[in-house]
Amino acid sequence: MATGDTVLTDDSLVHRPEGLGIALTVPWYRSLWLSSVSDIAVAVEGRAIPTEDLRVELGERTFRVGELADQWDVLWFVQDRLLVVVPLAGPPAEGQQVDVEVTVDLRLPYMQIAPQKYVTNHASNRRSLAVRAGAAR
Repeated sequence: MATGDTVLTDDSLVHRPEGLGIALTVPWYRSLWLSSVSDIAVAVEGRAIPTEDLRVELGERTFRVGELADQWDVLWFVQDRLLVVVPLAGPPAEGQQVDVEVTVDLRLPYMQIAPQKYVTNHASNRRSLAVRAGAAR
């Protein structure tokens, strides 16, 4: 897969007390402002998780997906992992294999093709991964 098409890696799943953390890589070859993220969708074991239930952590800051459009002053650096926190009634155990699908939609602000119209990127990955211990930040 090309760098711009992947968001999941072998170590993306992290055990969280409230459910599951999914550590995402930037689905582009450059760092991006968080405001470039127009949507994030997650499915766990084939069940879509409501977007309003998701939380996004970058460093010490936490956002709802709907708040990302306003984060024009927060950079998601290529080397950073954006952690999507997924609440689950029964969090998976460390080492358990979990089927996850993540889709990230981006608006690339430095690639304007017309007034108020930008190039977009749609990155979607589905993988079965083992949950690891710890809280990735």
